Amino acid sequence: MPDEPILREKAARPSGAMHCRHGGRTAHSGGPGSGDVCAVCGEPVARHLIDLEMEFARQGVTPDTLHLHLRCFAAWEFERTKVEGAPN
Repeated sequence: MPDEPILREKAARPSGAMHCRHGGRTAHSGGPGSGDVCAVCGEPVARHLIDLEMEFARQGVTPDTLHLHLRCFAAWEFERTKVEGAPN
């Protein structure tokens, strides 16, 4: 898995699956890795790791379900809540 700065860069990319998902989070849960691909780093979440599953609501559409490694979620949350203009 990439180092923290690389994860944060991936989480902040406009083309990433997690971009612009500031609101609409309907549910999240954690459990053993499912083998699904992480929405931030693109690597599978192995069974020996924690898999954070998040659902994002979209009006009138079935929620999007995304899987993340714990470290990838932390990087995404950091980027999502970063104050514009503040030092990194």
